[in-house]
Amino acid sequence: MFTRLAMVAALVAGSVFAKDISGASYVEPTEAYGHGAVKDGEYAGLRIDYDDGSHNTITFKGAVYEDTEPRLHDFDGDGSPEVVAVLSGDRVGAMIQIVDFDGEWARPLGQSAAIGQRHRWLATAGIADFNGDGRDDIAYVDRPHLAKTLRIVTPVLSGDALTFTRGPSAEGLSNHIIGTPEIEGGVRDCPGETPVILTANADWTEVMETGWVGSRLVSTPVALYEGPESFAPFLNCD
Repeated sequence: MFTRLAMVAALVAGSVFAKDISGASYVEPTEAYGHGAVKDGEYAGLRIDYDDGSHNTITFKGAVYEDTEPRLHDFDGDGSPEVVAVLSGDRVGAMIQIVDFDGEWARPLGQSAAIGQRHRWLATAGIADFNGDGRDDIAYVDRPHLAKTLRIVTPVLSGDALTFTRGPSAEGLSNHIIGTPEIEGGVRDCPGETPVILTANADWTEVMETGWVGSRLVSTPVALYEGPESFAPFLNCD
């Protein structure tokens, strides 16, 4: 899929062991990929920060990080988060990448299946246990400007092995307007309630609430879309 992975480690004071990931950010803005789906949203590197003050940066030849921000989430329950990023390959387009700490520095565990074509993107909606099976899932919109399909995948981590299980999908939904710097909507995950995903409908006229019911996703309009602030009342637990 790619040429050789080039990982650059920039480690400063502190032990390279006995540390946890404390943050992540995209670095080295680039125009090499030339997509422009997300305003100022293409980067050559993913920087991982640790709680001892050290860091390393991951880069790929033949791919860029195309996203608004990396996300931290503990999928395997070991008390230390993994990093969820969106990587776009020059030939294959976007995919979800999971990065974890291997005892010395962070490294990519693997990627979900790529969309399959250059300049085809996915926009992460959020992370939660959407079907109540005890495993946290990742919700994203596949090509929010074209296919407008909400999908759910479940990363399964076992030691150094990573697999993705594909869940249900729902068409006619979007969470990003082309050329803007932010992903809109998100996930409402409140105690005692089933998590739901907030997006717009395909033509950005309604706010949609989508939940995993049985073996499928069910979407319900809850309000008119009148700008990014339209989502706020439906993301709060109060």
